[in-house]
Amino acid sequence: MDLELARRVRRHFRDHFGADGRCWFASGRVNLLGAHIDYHGGPVLPVAIDRGVFVAARARADRKVRLVSLNVDGDCEWSLDSPPTAAAAGWSAYPVGILAHLEQEGRRLPGFDLAFGGDVPIGAGMSSSAAILVVTAIAAAALAGFDLPPIEAARLAYRAETRYVGVKCGIMDPFASALGRRGHALWLDCRDESHELVPLPSERMAFVVLDSMTRRELRDGGFNRRVAESMAALSKLKARKPGLACLAEVGVDELDASRDALDDLEWKRARHVVTEVARVRRARELLRAGALLEFGQLMWLSHLSSRHFYEVSTERLDALQELALGHSACYGARLTGAGFGGCALAVVRKGEVEPFAAHVAARFEQRFGRRPDVYGLDFGGAPCEVQEE
Repeated sequence: MDLELARRVRRHFRDHFGADGRCWFASGRVNLLGAHIDYHGGPVLPVAIDRGVFVAARARADRKVRLVSLNVDGDCEWSLDSPPTAAAAGWSAYPVGILAHLEQEGRRLPGFDLAFGGDVPIGAGMSSSAAILVVTAIAAAALAGFDLPPIEAARLAYRAETRYVGVKCGIMDPFASALGRRGHALWLDCRDESHELVPLPSERMAFVVLDSMTRRELRDGGFNRRVAESMAALSKLKARKPGLACLAEVGVDELDASRDALDDLEWKRARHVVTEVARVRRARELLRAGALLEFGQLMWLSHLSSRHFYEVSTERLDALQELALGHSACYGARLTGAGFGGCALAVVRKGEVEPFAAHVAARFEQRFGRRPDVYGLDFGGAPCEVQEE
């Protein structure tokens, strides 16, 4: 957690609203394994990171909401009695969605002044959106005086993103931000929300982000098309197996036996999902055993499947993954987040982040003429209020 950034957010709040506000933080996340299977009921293995989003906030006596950000130009102002549509809300759609859903679900809120600032790159695949949603939820609950357990904050964030913002995502990102804990991966079964913390061998491993320097917007259509294509496969498989609830319930052999029911595109999308589910189930046991080499092989297979079957990778993400695997310190690497741009994630040996990063950055620059951002990440923790020093 960057406490200097927290101070800057507080100053930004004071400059705009003429008073001090309380400050909260929620983590972003990287997903070790489980690409595009959370919305198919599959298990995932995200990790909360030390980068995330801060909000400085105070309650108002009226129903007005005013929002500013260190990261995005343009102030926003609206009333809780007539919240804007997501399209009209612009960058504030995520906090608007949280407050609007709290109101719809029976919470009578005061107005708020809110100033945001974060160090998770927007569109980079580290879930800046979930961090904004979760930190808004916990701040609003604290200022309005009601209890909001972490799992309820995660559920609220999911409803706001899917129903208000309109992204057809799964539950992984808000659950990782709300329930992640330092030094652990979060095992999350997206069918029933069952979860557990899986200790990681943090004394032997480090995370490195490999930024392709390209960005994507989840509302631009590519993500939602993948959802529709894979759901079409599920619909056809249900015709053969009544009672089938989600693609995560389909085994690899079962899918192969139903190959003739699907067109080529539907089969590729379903093939990724069912094989990725199998990889994540195996990965939990490998992490418990500290078997990082074997876990890294699963990351490699996950990237190949995301590239060839789900088709969400890019030339630059593929290059970053291949360059990472070309260094002896790397256990494994894969794209992280939704794909279509953003970042790859590498797991490397502790103490070798700098030579690894230099290797990847130099060779990427030789190929594309632009030096990528390559940097290590530390573990994050639970959402929290940030106290004044």
